[in-house]
Amino acid sequence: MKNVIDVSGRFLVLIFSAVLFLTGCSKDDEGPNASIDQVIGTYTVEDTDESDEMESYSISVNKASKGGSDLEITNFGDIMYVPIKANIKGNKLTIPAQTFKGKTMTIVISGSGTMTGNKLEFDYVIETDDDYVLEHTCVAVKAI
Repeated sequence: MKNVIDVSGRFLVLIFSAVLFLTGCSKDDEGPNASIDQVIGTYTVEDTDESDEMESYSISVNKASKGGSDLEITNFGDIMYVPIKANIKGNKLTIPAQTFKGKTMTIVISGSGTMTGNKLEFDYVIETDDDYVLEHTCVAVKAI
């Protein structure tokens, strides 16, 4: 009888340990660097505006100098001379609202998207200080 209790007790401990281990693991445990490393690179972008006019250009996605899950996108929209800040968590890209002041106007850029394989799909909006809104949809393919 003692062997039956001893074996079943070990079995329960083994099952309990396995359950704790499996519930403690998630994709979030990969940390921010797993997502960042996947998205870093140079992309060819097809950018379509609300009038269905398409423009092709290249962007570069780099780790932001301050680290964390922050990214910097250069040549954003083929119009920006300074990098746009973005965040990635898992496969979700967020471009928080950012204000840029030029000599003749102020614009606010924001957007969001997803990363699947080597493809980054995102939408962004440019709002001007005279209440003009430009909406864009982009498909960016990472250079291999």
